[in-house]
Amino acid sequence: MEIIRTLKVPRQFIFDKIIESGLYDIEKNTGKRPKISSLTGFEYKKKFGAKQNQAGRIIFDDVLEPSVYAFTTKTIRNTFVTRWELHKIDDTTTEVVISETLESHGFFQNLNDMMMQIGLGWLKKRQMKAILNNILAAYNGK
Repeated sequence: MEIIRTLKVPRQFIFDKIIESGLYDIEKNTGKRPKISSLTGFEYKKKFGAKQNQAGRIIFDDVLEPSVYAFTTKTIRNTFVTRWELHKIDDTTTEVVISETLESHGFFQNLNDMMMQIGLGWLKKRQMKAILNNILAAYNGK
């Protein structure tokens, strides 16, 4: 999945909003709040699901302020690689490129994930677009 969208929002503002969410999640799951400069290579365990009965690891692959925020989420079933790239167009405009890849572990999991992506792929894109809309609204004071 890939989303490319241009926002009338400064790159640093977008980066700050994304990193704020990531740091909150780290603190919630570990009690630690690392510095942005030390995030690349940082990893922690997280519980997922409505009943918190699934677990995985989050590994920060590349965090480069204010232009890149990339992480990998590994579970026993899947590996998701998510990357946000923020390209400065000018002082008030940023091109945002969000990409996510999915690697399934095992034949049946791969088959299941292919079927789910056909049915729910649009939902994931919609969620990402909603995040971008919320960042835009926050910048515009709405």
